[in-house]
Amino acid sequence: MALPRVLLLEDDPAVRRFVALALESLPLQLLPCGTLAEARALLGHTSVQLVLMDLALPDGSGQDLLPLLPTQDGTGCRTIVFSGAVDAALQRQLQSQGAWRGLAKPVGVGLLLETVREALQGTMQAGPLPTGLPPEPAAEASAQDPVAAFFGGDHGLYQAYLASCLAQFGNDLAQGDAAARAHDAPALQRVAHSLKSVLTMLGQQHAAQEAREIEAHAAAGATAEMRGGWQRLRQQLRAFMAQHTPSQPG
Repeated sequence: MALPRVLLLEDDPAVRRFVALALESLPLQLLPCGTLAEARALLGHTSVQLVLMDLALPDGSGQDLLPLLPTQDGTGCRTIVFSGAVDAALQRQLQSQGAWRGLAKPVGVGLLLETVREALQGTMQAGPLPTGLPPEPAAEASAQDPVAAFFGGDHGLYQAYLASCLAQFGNDLAQGDAAARAHDAPALQRVAHSLKSVLTMLGQQHAAQEAREIEAHAAAGATAEMRGGWQRLRQQLRAFMAQHTPSQPG
């Protein structure tokens, strides 16, 4: 049986890395795309069995892709919306547009695995889910133990994700600084949207809340507030990076 193909539509490299790490135990082929244009191009020549996608993308909303999916190779495919914007009202809207399920970021590895496995039921070889995945704990526990809250207690998975985040934070800082200088609310909103989930998964609840507030200020066009919030958040990001960067021998 051929491996089922899963299109991952997500512009944040750290989130793409998390999904790849979380799903590496499943027999599937992951096809990452960072923009709607890339996803449309891929779907033009490749049929997929599942789309796992964010909504906030550099060139539009993931919802714009939904009308293209039911006719994939005549077989159809399921769509999981994987976004920090998912709530009950949006879930109903997405389902009316053909989406199969929504997952609100941040999501733990256990729930992500179970949802993808259910979505692909019948398209891949049967087998149990990987062992050692406890039930998802309450979100408020993530600050005390993010490894348990989001990584199924797997410290190796957490460390791999942390490394990918540290590699990306420099780009996030540069993009956020440029957006703040230019008073570009939509651009800073995208940066904050990504950071709020990433920081939550790293157990940095205070910084994640700052990112949520920046996102809200940017959406409301409150540029002074969003720029002030960004200055606070960038200081927290730099402190976190310094804390987790090995010191160089003198």
